[in-house]
Amino acid sequence: MSDRVPSLWVPGQEDLHARCMVYDIYKQHFSHPGDGRSGDFYIMHCNDWVQVIPLTEDGQVILVRQYRFGTQKLSWEVPGGIIDDGEEPVAAGLRELAEETGYRCARSRLLAQCYPNPALQQNHTFFVLAEGCTPVSGQNLDHHEELEVRLFSVEEVGAMARNGGITHALAINSVFFLESYLAGKKIG
Repeated sequence: MSDRVPSLWVPGQEDLHARCMVYDIYKQHFSHPGDGRSGDFYIMHCNDWVQVIPLTEDGQVILVRQYRFGTQKLSWEVPGGIIDDGEEPVAAGLRELAEETGYRCARSRLLAQCYPNPALQQNHTFFVLAEGCTPVSGQNLDHHEELEVRLFSVEEVGAMARNGGITHALAINSVFFLESYLAGKKIG
């Protein structure tokens, strides 16, 4: 086991490499502060994301299932999406909840945050708890979205996160943050 603390590499020149639909890829040069190593790294720049953990008044979890182009499979997830410029995470989560499910909530709060993939990205994911959710409208989906909405017990989503029924890493994080919150443990 090593007690050596890794160095903070020094960022250098950064150039736009590619513009994509929801992110940009930058090539950035980094140098090690002590031993002279350096290299170019490709980093995705994207807005922060939000994952909503929605609970109905009777404690059911609202999940959505949609086709994911990366895996070419259907995926059970919590509602979520991109936080618009200037938008607060909780407001973005409630917007995504309404758009993807037609539900609104009575109470909401920021539960946790993390970096979704710090090896390749610079953005945060925020996890918003939405309690007392009730259906108030139909879905208002983006052009390429097609979502099934279904209610599950907390126990069911916990089992799904552990047995491969939920495969999206951020949705799995959402389930674990929910379980911790319900168990009364401090998170975040």
